[in-house]
Amino acid sequence: MSNFSKSEKEIFELRKQKISFFNELSSNSFPTSFEGTVDIEDIITKHKDINDGEHTGIDVSIKGRILQARSFGKLSFFDLLDNTGKIQLLIDKSNMSKKELSFFENYDSGDIIGALGEIMKTKKGELSIKVKSSTILSKSLKTLPEKWHGLKDKETRFRQRYLDFIVNPDSKKTIETRSKIINLIRNFMESKGFIEVETPILQPKAGGAIAKPFTTHHNALDIDMFLRIAPELYLKRLIVGGFEKVFELGKVFRNEGIDQTHSPEFTMMESYEAYVDVTTVMDMVENMSTYIFDELGIEKNIKFMDIEADFSGPWKRVSMYELVSKKFKVDIKHDSDIKKVKRELKKNLDIKPEAKTVGLLVYELFENYIEDDITSPTFVTDYPVEVSPFARENKKKPGVTERFELFAFGSELANGFSELIDSEEQEDRLKAQAHQKAKGDEEAHVEDQDYVEALQYGLPPTGGLGFGVDRFVMILTNNISIREVLAFPHLKPEN
Repeated sequence: MSNFSKSEKEIFELRKQKISFFNELSSNSFPTSFEGTVDIEDIITKHKDINDGEHTGIDVSIKGRILQARSFGKLSFFDLLDNTGKIQLLIDKSNMSKKELSFFENYDSGDIIGALGEIMKTKKGELSIKVKSSTILSKSLKTLPEKWHGLKDKETRFRQRYLDFIVNPDSKKTIETRSKIINLIRNFMESKGFIEVETPILQPKAGGAIAKPFTTHHNALDIDMFLRIAPELYLKRLIVGGFEKVFELGKVFRNEGIDQTHSPEFTMMESYEAYVDVTTVMDMVENMSTYIFDELGIEKNIKFMDIEADFSGPWKRVSMYELVSKKFKVDIKHDSDIKKVKRELKKNLDIKPEAKTVGLLVYELFENYIEDDITSPTFVTDYPVEVSPFARENKKKPGVTERFELFAFGSELANGFSELIDSEEQEDRLKAQAHQKAKGDEEAHVEDQDYVEALQYGLPPTGGLGFGVDRFVMILTNNISIREVLAFPHLKPEN
């Protein structure tokens, strides 16, 4: 295997010339397929316990990418990586034809090859394949980084994510775990009788959440359209149409900031079930999470960002009003006098809250002083109606909705509620949101008369859920940045 102390351009040209060399050396170079191989993981599992220095007499065909090579006199060693694992290739120059040997003399790091050889273990205890023959499958024209930590910064890992996956096993494992989690969510929902549906990603009105949308233009219809901020209003139209259990697992888009837990494009599972309320939704979220933990074999007492949390149930359910009252040692209820509450708060709070209603005051205090400190999974309930335009009002607590948000490690993981089914009240709330938007609030909800009309045909009592897949994957894989759990996160252009 060649080693160059040359410029990147010179290496590129030298490697490019080897394509012709391999084609001249063998008519079997660069075949269109390479089948009948064994996974490296299976070889390791079945033969890891053979004795040091033992030759099994078993020949196998494998394929993969060369990571690096070492040469010691008559013996050379190549590390070969496939989708399942890594194994050592042993090249004994004294027992190989010149033609076969010339292949390995011209292989470079990054090359993808197929190899046939005997399963054995070296005297030093390294499980290996003693190669008899090989085939070049694809030529790498650029050099793999020897050590990923030698690269300049994290941005390079995300810009050249394919290299990250090749040389950083943890990055690849995170994406594989993400895939398992998504499949487990689907399995759980389908086992509960839900059907998976697809709703429009391009929408004439960006509804279903309080967020700023991405805007585009539909030339054929000559109208502005929006990437969805949520599938909610279409999913509830399906409930109106007679589907009683639906869910959608897909991308949503919000034209907002990027940080450790926020991406403008993220994955959410939304579900709606007729004839149940918010309590049933909370039960379902907890049961689904337990199912995923169990299927992945993950302990429910987990560590994330060096903080421990217990995900074994039952999870705590607590009112936002109770949390705020306890934090600031002031008794605040849904019908408290806001002036009196603000006077009491002055004793324990330096800044003056701007909220004009008790509901908004409690929400402001919870957001700014409490949610970041919630570690173990907690359902925070009793959200004020002012920030919950689609949630049903609690009959015993005017101004408070039957809504929860699930928090763990300071992040929101899920949002659910008993859906508002009163079309007239829904229309009033959307008009109030539209008024806020007209005053400059870009995140306020749009007025959607078509959705109101759908409600006029009758939405049954319904429990709804939005579950953040990315943040859940972050916790289960112990990745503190959302970029780590996305195969290709958004980045600013280099130039």
